[in-house]
Amino acid sequence: MKKIVFIIILGLLWTTIPVEAQHRRGHRDRYEYAQGRPRLQYVIGHNAVLFDGKVIKGASPAYFKVLRDGYARDDWKVYYMGKAIKGANSNSFKVLDNGYAKDSWDVYYHGSKIKGANSGSFKVLNGRYARDAWDVYFKGMKIKGASPGSFKVLRDGYACDAWNVYYNGDKIKGASPERFRILRDGYAEDGRNTYYLGRKVSRR
Repeated sequence: MKKIVFIIILGLLWTTIPVEAQHRRGHRDRYEYAQGRPRLQYVIGHNAVLFDGKVIKGASPAYFKVLRDGYARDDWKVYYMGKAIKGANSNSFKVLDNGYAKDSWDVYYHGSKIKGANSGSFKVLNGRYARDAWDVYFKGMKIKGASPGSFKVLRDGYACDAWNVYYNGDKIKGASPERFRILRDGYAEDGRNTYYLGRKVSRR
């Protein structure tokens, strides 16, 4: 009796486990399932590489390698979401985190080259922030005037350097970094003002 109950429970648990499509050549499904939702993926066939049901022109099945975060490469090109990244170097290309990647010369965010970013000193921070030796970035966009030497990510989208406070990459006018602290649910304060999602809360 106990054995029967155990088998029934095991069967119920199995039906609740998300189905994860396997990464193997010739797999017919073009989606990878996680938590019940379809996710686009690369499919490597014998004669072609596909993404979202379309053949990736020029991609080599024999040398094609799926990386992560939508990136992939073969011996000649780098791809993001099935499209070749112009000028990216396949041999030195590596995926970082939060959509960022780089090769020996350039840095990319979701497959787009970040103009002026320095590959050698580029570092991904938390909350989609990043920095190199000269600039700070949010979602691949340069934050004007931010100091990489003193820049630090707080949490909930907030960050600061020695002179300013930022929310999702935008400078919060007048906020004091010395006294700034995060409260909860998007709220923060600096001793003079309270902020919600980066905006000053007016006092009535």
